[in-house]
Order: sequence, then C-alpha cells, then structure tokens
Amino acid sequence: MNKQNIISVVVATRNRAASLARLLDGLVGQIGAPPFEVIIGDNGSSDDTPMVVERARDRLQVRYVHEERPGKSRTLNAALKLARGELIVFTDDDVLPQSDWLAQLHVAALRHTDANIFGGRIGVDMKSVPLWVARSFNLMGLLASCHDKGERNVRYGYREYPFGPNMAVRRHCIAGLNKPYPEYLGPGTKMPVGDEPTFLSQLSPPEANDRLFVASACVMHAVEAENVFFIKAIKRCYLAGLAHGMLGIFHMSQDRNSPTSTFSLITQRLGTCRSLREMICISARYLGYLQGHRVYSRKNSGNDG
Repeated sequence: MNKQNIISVVVATRNRAASLARLLDGLVGQIGAPPFEVIIGDNGSSDDTPMVVERARDRLQVRYVHEERPGKSRTLNAALKLARGELIVFTDDDVLPQSDWLAQLHVAALRHTDANIFGGRIGVDMKSVPLWVARSFNLMGLLASCHDKGERNVRYGYREYPFGPNMAVRRHCIAGLNKPYPEYLGPGTKMPVGDEPTFLSQLSPPEANDRLFVASACVMHAVEAENVFFIKAIKRCYLAGLAHGMLGIFHMSQDRNSPTSTFSLITQRLGTCRSLREMICISARYLGYLQGHRVYSRKNSGNDG
C-alpha cells in the first residue's frame, strides 16, 4: 500500500439519518488519513438519509447505493461492489470515530504487511449499559458491542475476530468473491447475528495469524437499548448460540492445541457469572448452540453420506 491508494469506508444504514450525519461529520474531521472514500449502502431508508448523504458530498468523497431488499449483508455486498480502496474499513452508522482512527488503521496496514484483517477498540457509554451487563465479561461484546484487547497491538488468537463497527480487510482478500457477506445472516434476516464471523472466517481461517488488533484505532459505538433489555438479551444470546452451532464455529476452545468441549466451556462461563440474569443469558446461548449444532451435524452427515 502506498500513499496514493485510498481507503474505502463502508457503511450500511437504514433510517438513522441523524446518527449517520454524526458519523459523516466524524469522517470529515479525520486527521492524518490518506485519501479515502465513503460508501453508503442504504437499506431502503424512508427518512432523510439520501439528503444527509447529498449534503456530505461537498466535504467527503461519497458514493451511494440503494438496496431495497431487506438485510444488512445484502446492503454491504452492494456497497462492496463500489469499493476501490486497497484497505476496506467497515463501521456502523451509529459510531463516532476518533480523529486519527483511519490514520491509525492505515499505519498498521503499512507496518504489518503480513496482516490481512484489522480490528480496533470499540468503546461504549457505560451509562447506557445495565450493571448486570457491564459486570459481565461474557456479555459486553455480544450485547453492547464493546471490544478492547488492551493498550498494545496484538494478534487475534484462534477463532478470534474483530467486531463489525471497527474492522478492516485488505482488498485482495475479497477479490473474486461475488457476495462476500452471507445474505442469510445478519440484521434484517431471520438470523440477525453471525454475519461478521462468517464473513471473516472465509477470509482468514480460525488458525491463521493474519488478524491484528490495533489498540490505537478507536471508535465509540452507541449501545442499542433493545440489546441490553433483559428479555431481548436472552433472545439475542440464544440466536448467537444458534448461529454458531449451525455454522460449526463454536465447538472448541480458543486454544487449538487444547480443545475443550462446548459443555466444558459453558460450564466455565457459568462459573464466572456474577448475576442470575447473566447466568440465564449464558444458558440461553448454550441451548441455542445445542439446537444449531444438531442442524450442523445432520447437514454434514448428509454430505458425508
């Protein structure tokens, strides 16, 4: 990558004109970044989203695509067809980036030429997170999209991947893929979770060492109230387990040299629970996994036969 190459910032949005406007303002304020374009994938918005995009054209290099069919993954696939950057950065429409966010990702891509996938820190306003979630190591990522691996750049471990509001991939990783994002998963589908790990795992196998956490690449992400509402949280945990089970991506520990059964992993997590609500959510996730894994096992048994 050289300074003449641009970054493509890819965003899927739907009826969030106000938060999208704040994101675009944050991108206008990026300091030290190389030339970059912003690709807005609009998933059938009925609000002022097109007007917000149009107003941004004077300040940013913006490209816009309208995808009427429901599904965030469909919208991202439509947006990716327009991407021209060597580094493709993904974020959400309710994110506020730090002023050097893109610069930090760009520097990391220049320095770590053997890395193909990058993730950064995702902070949240803890005032909007219920205490029972905030105290849970198991649930902060799934329910609040919080992601932080510390103050230093580190490689992601076995089966570890970045989170969607702050991740980047090199363009060559998706070259030749017509629909890199799984359109049967993600927001807007019957299975609103599991799209990101499925997308990333086809680019970087679980055992690969080409995924880098960039500690200095930071964004703030709004917490979706429904995700941390207890009843909704149970459903989200169940669906996350179901998706992982159906995809066969949650049946070993993160240490490939010391495989652990899913039952043992769940037992360990239940042992760290600090509230009854957390315990119920972890149990729901395991029940979802069991159901999904049965589907996965039948499917693979049929293929073998």
